[in-house]
Amino acid sequence: MISWLVAISLHSVYHISGSMNRLWMQLSREGEMFKAGDLLIYPTQGLAEVQGIESRDIGGKKADFYILRIVAKNLAIMVPTANEAKIGLRKIIRPEDLPKVRKILCQPSESHYSQWHHRYSDNFEKLKSGSIFQTAEVVRDLVALKRKKNLAIKESRMLDNAKQLLMTEVAAADSIPEKTALEWLETALAESGTASA
Repeated sequence: MISWLVAISLHSVYHISGSMNRLWMQLSREGEMFKAGDLLIYPTQGLAEVQGIESRDIGGKKADFYILRIVAKNLAIMVPTANEAKIGLRKIIRPEDLPKVRKILCQPSESHYSQWHHRYSDNFEKLKSGSIFQTAEVVRDLVALKRKKNLAIKESRMLDNAKQLLMTEVAAADSIPEKTALEWLETALAESGTASA
């Protein structure tokens, strides 16, 4: 049975680049609403499909909610339409933006942290931003690091999650199977000498 949740953002502090992304989305989509059938990205959760919009009475006040299906988990959630920018919901990227993602993956790693927990914190903020470009940076940098030494358990899990987020959005944007998207990802990483095992 599909579980129903009300997704409320509890974070009060945002990474500055993530905040700018949300502000840009809010300004560029002012007056617009997502509609049934739209494919979105829910930060840290990945690909989501809009299944509809419903109105509910919350504390005596009417509120509209997006009904989203998180594709990877087949989980249905309700997200207040008023919170879409705060949460960071966005449409998947256009196919013409994929070369920019590939370019980031092919570039040398830019991570210079000596302590893993500082690196983890920075990478977590990048993933929380919901930006595919920042997600690509996380994948590139962690794969490059993995070639040099073993990752901490939390970082290893983060890499797996980031690769999954990246792969599913690339597959959806380019209308290709996820297996093909993974091969695309690994090929791009190989061009910079950071292909993972």
